[in-house]
Amino acid sequence: MGWFSSLVSGVASVVSTVVKASSTLIKKGKEMAAKAIGWLADEAETFVGDVQKVWRTVQPYISKARAALLVAAKVAPWPWAKALAAGLERALAFVENLDKHPIAENLQKAVDWVIRMAREIKTKILDDLEIKTAERNAQDIAEAMSMVPEEERKALKASELVNNYLLVKTKVARAVNQNTVTDFEHYLRIRAAQKLLAGYEQIMDNLQSIDNVDPDLFFIIEVSAGLISEQPDLSESQTERLDLLTIKLFGKPLVPFVFEEMIIAWALDVDAIEQQWAVLNKELAKDKVMRRRLELSQDIEPLTAEEQVYLTNLVISTDKDSQTLQSLDVAAREKRNYVYASEGFLQLLEKDEATLVEEDREYLAEEGAEVGKLLIECAQNGRAWTSLTPQERSLITDFANIFKADCKARGAAFKEVEVTV
Repeated sequence: MGWFSSLVSGVASVVSTVVKASSTLIKKGKEMAAKAIGWLADEAETFVGDVQKVWRTVQPYISKARAALLVAAKVAPWPWAKALAAGLERALAFVENLDKHPIAENLQKAVDWVIRMAREIKTKILDDLEIKTAERNAQDIAEAMSMVPEEERKALKASELVNNYLLVKTKVARAVNQNTVTDFEHYLRIRAAQKLLAGYEQIMDNLQSIDNVDPDLFFIIEVSAGLISEQPDLSESQTERLDLLTIKLFGKPLVPFVFEEMIIAWALDVDAIEQQWAVLNKELAKDKVMRRRLELSQDIEPLTAEEQVYLTNLVISTDKDSQTLQSLDVAAREKRNYVYASEGFLQLLEKDEATLVEEDREYLAEEGAEVGKLLIECAQNGRAWTSLTPQERSLITDFANIFKADCKARGAAFKEVEVTV
């Protein structure tokens, strides 16, 4: 069981938040949707293929990610930045009076660095040397905080926010810009951290002074760092708190907040396959027309040597492209059904019972539960689409078609937001 499926099934508070409903039918439907999502994330390559291929499709968008709620980077940094400088100077003076010259000197360097970095906080990505500096600063600031009284500690904690934010933001940026991801779960963790940092900046933009720093800021940095670590692990209390935080900042519980990134990536991959099919189909149609024309011509009179070579090449290429086109068509059809069905599971988790009733979609809970059971069985037993019975394929397809437009709209909205400067 992977990190994400453990997140879904192992923490009762998350599931209880997700499946909260008065109707037993809807509650069971939501529970099955959550289980199906966990299996889909764990066994994604069974359903939608190579993670590297999907990553290459989605990476150009997320590497240019822009959060819609953030102000432009040209705007002056957070309004409390000036107060931060003054508070740090007071903290530094207190440490110096303790006759702790080594830590005072180190803290002075950390203070100067943090204030300088704060001026370009929204655009700055650390280089290797700056990463080492920030890691050293984290230790020096933590040591200094153990020495100073509460009033001076406020400024040090605020500086810790700036320092550690830069560290985590850089690591997330590097993860986004790398050429590969290890699996779909890795992709989900990267995107979750990236979006949480956007929430961090949203809070920072509204922060007026270092006296009222939101504890959620420290928590976001802590969790984001954990998500991109080699061995991610969230405790039950962390998961419960993060679930409440994603509802507060993004309007949705933790599970759909994380899993919607999988839906978006898959939707973009399906679009890419469909576009590839359309281009190849157009080219193949032209080549087939030319092939038929030459074949008819040679029945009337011999072709020139040049025409004969051209026809021979056309025969080879059109046969090969026809097979490729057929494979793309099969792949697109299978993926569409899995991806659009997953959109249905996501909506069952995102929407409360009142919304489902208002949209006249409460019946989807029962249908989604049946589809979810079937997909879990496919994941557990490695069943391919072609091995399903006509009735099973029809059940998945009918459920998927209901959410086709919504899934495409989610992917289109992602592309529009992520590339907006």
